Amino acid sequence: MRTVILCLVYSAMFLATSAQSFHEKEIGKQIDSLVALQLKDGTPGGVVGVILKGEIVYQQNYGLMNLGQKMPVDEQTLFDIASVAKQFTAFAVLLLENEGKLQLDEDIRTYLPDLPDFGYNITVRHLLQHTSGIASTDVLRLFAGISLDETWTQQDEIALIASYPMLNFEPNTQFTYSNAGYSLLARIVETVSRMDFASFLKANIFDPLQMNSAFVNDRAGKAVEHMAIGYKVEEEEFAPCSSTEDYNYGSGNIFLSLQDMIKWGKNFFSPTIGNERLILNIFDRYNTLANGDSIDYTYGFFVREHKGIKMVEHSGGVPGFRNQLILFPDEDLLIIAMFNNEDIATRRLSLGIAELMLAGKMVEETPRPRVAIDIDHENLHAFEGTFQMPDGMELTFSLEQDTFWLKLPGAPNFQLFAESNTKFFLKAFDAQCTFTVASDGTVDEMIWHQGGGDYVAVRVGERKPLQPNELADFTGLYIQEDLKADYRITYQDEQLSLQVPHTFKTYLGFDQAILSHINGDKFLTDKLGMLQFTRDGQGQLNGFILLDVGRLQNIKFVKQR
Repeated sequence: MRTVILCLVYSAMFLATSAQSFHEKEIGKQIDSLVALQLKDGTPGGVVGVILKGEIVYQQNYGLMNLGQKMPVDEQTLFDIASVAKQFTAFAVLLLENEGKLQLDEDIRTYLPDLPDFGYNITVRHLLQHTSGIASTDVLRLFAGISLDETWTQQDEIALIASYPMLNFEPNTQFTYSNAGYSLLARIVETVSRMDFASFLKANIFDPLQMNSAFVNDRAGKAVEHMAIGYKVEEEEFAPCSSTEDYNYGSGNIFLSLQDMIKWGKNFFSPTIGNERLILNIFDRYNTLANGDSIDYTYGFFVREHKGIKMVEHSGGVPGFRNQLILFPDEDLLIIAMFNNEDIATRRLSLGIAELMLAGKMVEETPRPRVAIDIDHENLHAFEGTFQMPDGMELTFSLEQDTFWLKLPGAPNFQLFAESNTKFFLKAFDAQCTFTVASDGTVDEMIWHQGGGDYVAVRVGERKPLQPNELADFTGLYIQEDLKADYRITYQDEQLSLQVPHTFKTYLGFDQAILSHINGDKFLTDKLGMLQFTRDGQGQLNGFILLDVGRLQNIKFVKQR
């Protein structure tokens, strides 16, 4: 009888193992199919790894790490993980905080006294969560005309940050991604630990986790084998990206293999370094902005939901490389995608893999269909006119042959459809607007709904266009004094244009921005958002401000006489 029972037990174990093996093979085929949608044979490739409940259920190498030598990607291939490196910097800071060596809510000048006074108290936590207001150095270099291909060290990075003491906003009032913040965090780690950053990561993260090939590219001359070359597509062919001499660290510049990244990812589910409290802090969106809004960036990760399941993630991209790391902590699932091919959408690929692995658990997000209704067109006349958004952009509404139109600067007209007597929606893209009707029937305010935000726009009166001689008054040479960069505004062919440094042409493909008059001294540019000219106490033109170009806001320029 005992023999029969043992046979039944072993048979059950064999069947379970066989079923699991079959399932993993089927998943593997489906993942290969997802990769094949984006990657062709004989092209720059990458690696994909999937870990479920602590076990590697899928790992695969694709394509070539070096086209010239036809070297295939393998398990030892090293990838530049770009901004995915931020999680290592954040983890280093949290380790030091856990040891009582620094405080997250301490002013950063306590640790970096040589930094200028930015006018506000900026804490370590602000740097970690991109709420410091410090401008991102990648954009500062662009505006300063500093090539992204020239040698760039940590000293250069810190010097640039110190040279531009103007904040984008008061700390903790906005979230705006800033590479500068993570460069400063690396310097704080060095100051507090009395070790260089690369040595600290090696001693406290890489070695304990046996991430044997991981390293920080912090100086020239590090000869490393198995490093992938990054590629981009030029004229339908792959070309190697120029080999940059970038040795700045904290915000990026970590190279590692798939095996290294798997060991790192497993630590979040079963910590060898750090502890459960530290990990839970990374996974928890408990911090808020000053107005009470939650922040979905914690410590080197975005914490979001995907189809009803909690997701912790970060992307990373530099010329020639695209990376993605996603954790689903409640499902014990880790997905890694690293490619030396900037044509690969690694986030889309990783989410596709997640949906295979978590089939049946995800909730499909079905947006509520919007239904257009018929309303009296005579009522629409009250909504006609121009409304100015908080950033200065103007939206014009007009009724033409019983059709209600939205007109945006430099864009085609979009038809609006009534959802109620005062609320309208667009079919061209996901946005709505609600007009506020006062008790006397006037309409001086409109609320624009898009991307989860509600933006109040106010009606502006009619105005006559500026004459050529008035537009010509705005021309001349303007200087960004902190960045020591020259900009010129010219008037030609009845158009004002802002001439920008060569870096814009090199990396963004344009060398000028066309200005369209909005009102007074405010203009909308076709490339750089809103531009506001400034005047002195006597009304004389003395400069202009670019209000918001993403990671850089309120950048001031002074007119040269």
